[in-house]
Amino acid sequence: MPPRRPCATDPGPLSPRDGAERVRTSLVVYAAVIWVTAAALVVLDRAVGPLPSVRACIALLVGGGLVYAAAFGLVRVGRVRTAALLALVGTWVMAVGFVWVAPYTTPISILVLHVPSLLITGAFSLRARGGILLTTVALTGLLVGLGEARREGSAVEVALMPYLPLLTAAFTTVVAVLLVVGIRDHMQRLARRTADLRASQRRLALVSLETRREIERDLHDGAQQRLTTLAVDLGRVQRLWDDDPERARAIVAGMSAQLQEAIQELRDLAHGIYPALLGEQGLAGALPAVARRTTLPCVVDLRLARRHSPTVEGAVYFCCLEAVHNADRHSGGGRVTVEVRDDDGPSGADLWFRVHDDGAGFLVGERGSSHGLTGMRDRIQSAGGELEVESSPGSGTSVVGRFRADREADAAPPG
Repeated sequence: MPPRRPCATDPGPLSPRDGAERVRTSLVVYAAVIWVTAAALVVLDRAVGPLPSVRACIALLVGGGLVYAAAFGLVRVGRVRTAALLALVGTWVMAVGFVWVAPYTTPISILVLHVPSLLITGAFSLRARGGILLTTVALTGLLVGLGEARREGSAVEVALMPYLPLLTAAFTTVVAVLLVVGIRDHMQRLARRTADLRASQRRLALVSLETRREIERDLHDGAQQRLTTLAVDLGRVQRLWDDDPERARAIVAGMSAQLQEAIQELRDLAHGIYPALLGEQGLAGALPAVARRTTLPCVVDLRLARRHSPTVEGAVYFCCLEAVHNADRHSGGGRVTVEVRDDDGPSGADLWFRVHDDGAGFLVGERGSSHGLTGMRDRIQSAGGELEVESSPGSGTSVVGRFRADREADAAPPG
């Protein structure tokens, strides 16, 4: 089965922090529109007399406002997806309710139905958003049919008749503005993501070229020089074998030591390119080996239920390796912790990792674009993940990465 890739026209799921902020802002805007609309309908009801359909719409708006308030509370405690789902279902119920009690609101209700598809569902994975969009399309057809079926048997209050065209136009315009804002935000996010990916590709290409040059230098200055020396010594042994056997044996003994050093250099170089443990045992085998090579105490806490694609495992490994080495060399702390989860990772991520140190920390805004941090972000993003760096002076540093299952390559890992 070919790898499942995100749609090229979709900017993908938001990061947990951006998703929470986006849902929070959307809920505030929705709630404001709902309560202003309810107030306007109350004024209309009092101005022209009791209007049963208008009062039913007010009751639906009040219920929707309370649902949005509950969703806002969920966002504040970190349950972003639950909040988004509650707001989404609440909006659907309001849209169907409007058409049921007041069929003349069908055009407005259809627009209301589609607003969350742009402004809230960024908190969900691509697969979940596909299901939400399909449900929204199905409900659109339902609303049209329900509105037509209810239209003939529903009487519009005489007092409301003069205001009906104006109300429909005004509320349709308000909802259309929300949709346009959502579309613009969606396109801007797509443009930013595209620009970030292009910049990341350029940086990765440069890093790849520099890495090849560095490997060439390491081979030339290390193992290649030792092998050249061995070749020279082998020629000396051949010339001395008959005339001076003792000296020849001494040279052979030295050659054995040089050969072992050359083999070790090649192993170290191969380990830096792609560790054998990572290919054979995955993150569960490779990351503990990283901890054994640090100066500071390094604790590795792994809860991995399965292997992941080689691209993802490589990205996580080398990002953790870089973060651990940075903490070991520069943090000034007393301990480094590496955590990796793929069973119940925080923020709904399907694979989550964090490298944390208790060192001096720094201001992310001042060093967030450094070569090392940029390289880690590029590596994680190129594998379909998201990376955040959390730090402040005196509070240590955390490098946090997240992958979702629908963003991972679907290739089977080796071994």
